[in-house]
Amino acid sequence: MDMGKVVRTIDVETNVPDFSSLMLNRTSLNALAKAGFIKPSPVQAQAIPFGMLGLDLLVQAKSGTGKTMVFSLLAVENLNAQFGRPQVLIVAPTREIASQIVSYIRMLAPAVIHVGMFVGGNEKGVAEDIEKLRKSIHIVVGTTGRLCHLVRINALRLSHVRLFVLDEADKLMEDNFQKEINYLFSTLPPEKQIAVFSATYPYRLDTTLTHYMRDVQLVRVDKDAQLLGVKQYVIVARNGTRKMNVLLRLLLHLRYGQCIVFVNDHKN
Repeated sequence: MDMGKVVRTIDVETNVPDFSSLMLNRTSLNALAKAGFIKPSPVQAQAIPFGMLGLDLLVQAKSGTGKTMVFSLLAVENLNAQFGRPQVLIVAPTREIASQIVSYIRMLAPAVIHVGMFVGGNEKGVAEDIEKLRKSIHIVVGTTGRLCHLVRINALRLSHVRLFVLDEADKLMEDNFQKEINYLFSTLPPEKQIAVFSATYPYRLDTTLTHYMRDVQLVRVDKDAQLLGVKQYVIVARNGTRKMNVLLRLLLHLRYGQCIVFVNDHKN
């Protein structure tokens, strides 16, 4: 996610005219306006009010529909900035996703709210993380391995967590994450809000979350809904040579920052 090129939502189709009807405070509304977000996407319009009421959330929508905005706003709105202990815990499957989340929260949060990222990769990072946690941290974002390690050595204390977020939960329910996710659940206070975000809803996710969540509010966005800010075009080519020529012309003439080309196999 390039935070300098955030997708704007002015052209998103939704019945909710703007963010002011979603129970958000003035600080969040000002931050959204400054970042160029005009009106909520369908998933934001549906999920944010339930989250603001403190209900456990299970949000299923594909990537690019605005899920990160939902829990970033809930994180910022759901804490006491004058109390400098971790009150929000957000778990991501990879360092890259954790970094994107931190960037999003920093875009929305006032300066008095401190967010820290805790991910694996090197042993020196553990000492740096311990030092970071000695300071005021309100929102903790990280990967399972590093978070569990910091909890086990009592560097990260989760007794004041009000909101627990699982992002890309379908990935976090895979076997290599399951033990660590269960451990994190076991260390959290019983009175907390849980918000789970996933592109798919596999059976394993259902069985695990049923054990931990109560009175869950399910938010599902149409699987065929268009991604935010993405326009789709189709060009029909008669053969492989023609297709390659068209592709090359497009790449030469279109203005873009980055481009991904998907092919059928390695030979292509």
